[in-house]
Amino acid sequence: MQRKKEHRQVFQLIKSSHIVLEVIDSRFPLLSRVSTVENFTKELSIPLIIVINKCDLVPREVCDVIISSFNKEFPSVYVSSQKRLGTKKLREKIHRYARKREETLVSIVGIPNTGKSSLINVLRGKHVARTGQKPGVTRHTQAIRMSRKILMYDTPGIIPFDHPDKDLHTFMGASSIDIVEDPVASVHYFLNRIKSHHPEGIAERYGLPKLDMTNDEILSYIAQNRGFLGKGGVPNIIEVSKMVMREFTAGDIPYWEKI
Repeated sequence: MQRKKEHRQVFQLIKSSHIVLEVIDSRFPLLSRVSTVENFTKELSIPLIIVINKCDLVPREVCDVIISSFNKEFPSVYVSSQKRLGTKKLREKIHRYARKREETLVSIVGIPNTGKSSLINVLRGKHVARTGQKPGVTRHTQAIRMSRKILMYDTPGIIPFDHPDKDLHTFMGASSIDIVEDPVASVHYFLNRIKSHHPEGIAERYGLPKLDMTNDEILSYIAQNRGFLGKGGVPNIIEVSKMVMREFTAGDIPYWEKI
């Protein structure tokens, strides 16, 4: 119920905005787009800019393909809030739409954990919005002034799915790992998706001896090497599963999905 209330707040805010920034995750750009937001802005003729965040986590050529594709639909720019890359181009795009107004309202929207608040902090030039790797850090809209003429709104994350695919939500960082009912089952979802798109990433992160290991073999290997062991040296699979999921969400495991 709380999540639905937050969604209504976001869409009400979009109605009164002059520009919308849709922040997506460069690791899974198609998954993290919110079609309901995009369609809504089209209906209202509100300019929307797609901000492809976390570009430091994927190769430059991958970002180039993403932005080339997305530019056919909406003006797009890739950035890294962490590395402060690409934000000058984003400011230029914002000012291009805002130049004729006395004050421009900019809503920053997207699924949880795409780095909306971090982006606002970079655009503002100082830490003004709460950030964190856990989803749901931003629970209410927050007005932050980017400049004398531009007012930005940080918004709660939108989960864009009509079906209750909890493992997919967790994989994308839209749901907290702390509330996962079965961490082992969820990490199998993570590992299967990672292996289908970029298996080299998990091997690189944990020093796996080969790529064709089963999920159980991978978890046991990581538990042994990271010291996740119980009595008698038995691997603590539950805790190592949580660790792998947290490290993926934090961007520590190299991963990207091509479009």
